[in-house]
Amino acid sequence: MQSSRSSVSVVTCYKHPDYVRALTIRAALEAGSEFDDVVTVKSSSRGALRYAQVTWALLRQRFTARPDAYLVTFRGYEILPVVLLIAGRRPVVYDEFINPVEWFVEEHHKFAPGSLPAKALRGVMRSFMKRTRRILADTHSHLVHSAQLMDLEQSRYRTVVVGTDEQTFRAIPPRKATDEFVVLYYGSMLPLHGLDFVLGAAVELKDSPAITFRFIGGDEDDRRKVEAAAAAGASVRYQHWVDYAELPGIFAECDLFLGGPFGATVQSRYVITGKTYQFLAAGLPVMIGANEESRVFTHRTDSLIVEQGDAGAIAREIEWAAVNRERLNEIGQRGRELYDERFSSAVVQRELKGVFEPATGSLPTDATTSSEGGPR
Repeated sequence: MQSSRSSVSVVTCYKHPDYVRALTIRAALEAGSEFDDVVTVKSSSRGALRYAQVTWALLRQRFTARPDAYLVTFRGYEILPVVLLIAGRRPVVYDEFINPVEWFVEEHHKFAPGSLPAKALRGVMRSFMKRTRRILADTHSHLVHSAQLMDLEQSRYRTVVVGTDEQTFRAIPPRKATDEFVVLYYGSMLPLHGLDFVLGAAVELKDSPAITFRFIGGDEDDRRKVEAAAAAGASVRYQHWVDYAELPGIFAECDLFLGGPFGATVQSRYVITGKTYQFLAAGLPVMIGANEESRVFTHRTDSLIVEQGDAGAIAREIEWAAVNRERLNEIGQRGRELYDERFSSAVVQRELKGVFEPATGSLPTDATTSSEGGPR
């Protein structure tokens, strides 16, 4: 006798299968959704083998567990055709997170706009996206940009904030004031993050010996950039990488946290970065770059906001923070309140409600109704 329980298969085929975007979506579905069971299918290999692993797992699941619906998490565009084929008539929700046309054409310029490869990529992705029940975006502005870029109805999309791993990133007491003011900048150092502008700010502040920049992450080229800034007089320290579990301890050793994005690229216009959510959840003072999503923040109340692509603006705001250190604790606390209100796991859970239902009606045009980030 077949069970009457309903189930959803959450599919992740990525070199980091527990990337925060996948984690928060899985947790929200498990905490409360229209399905009785949430079954995770994810890759265990970082290489090309992961595509075969996930495909085989989906085929086995299709004829055993027989899920009622599928949700494909980031980096979903690579495995989406397989999921659509296996799902058949069952609804598929696609968490776009990063639009591949935006990524390859607009952001990283792998294909020239209007070129045959760019047109082919857009055409293929659009055909797959049209076959999904719903498309998830991390922010409202990113939703609008993707819909325009792919010539799809906005009503097909839904904004679901990214949030963060709230078990790892919890309230951290502010560091006791010392003679050193430590500014933390970490991450994957993608162009949207604006490493060059932060390093430019560090060089501008070379005559402020109390201000030290701590950089973590990036590749060999990024390390050389940091070393060049140090040679120009900047007070910097660099680590290639740290374990994820070590981050809260590192946060406790710093005074100001750079969330960005500062890069003034196409993608940087529409995102709130993953590390910004971490800093907010931890109640720490964060500096962000002004973009389409920064309107939900209030300058020097729950965050510090600077213009993108402006090393001087970053330097001036860091100087202000160092002089006004006593205000940073309150800014961090207000940031945590903002996180609870707009970006928490409860918000993710609420925004996922009904995503498997057929898209009807039009999307609200007020960007503040729902907002979020990314590898960002």
